[in-house]
Amino acid sequence: METLNLLEAVHQFLKEKNHEKALLYANKLLDKDPTNENAWLYLGIIYRRMGKLDDAIKYFETAADLNNSLIEAWGLLTITYMDMGKRNLAKITMDSAAELNPQDEKILFYRNNLIRVYEKFGPFF
Repeated sequence: METLNLLEAVHQFLKEKNHEKALLYANKLLDKDPTNENAWLYLGIIYRRMGKLDDAIKYFETAADLNNSLIEAWGLLTITYMDMGKRNLAKITMDSAAELNPQDEKILFYRNNLIRVYEKFGPFF
């Protein structure tokens, strides 16, 4: 299966909330290309949905390490820390993202607003 088809399959299984199949296809994608930041991002999402937040954090960090402008990885890492009650780590995460991407307006917006929105409205993913 081609990389694009594997990504589409993972995305579809996530939409269907079929975590087992999403996990299977995300791992197939990583077997094919261990540097695919989207596969690591999807693993983080899968594990986050399964309530395995420590694992999700590792996968979001890997995705951000592979592509430091991947806003989804930074955002999900931040709200996962917030879910765990680790506000300080969430703030450090967004500050790091902004440091690495000083010209990225979306990341700067997240840095300035994501934690505040989370604290006001609670979990939203």
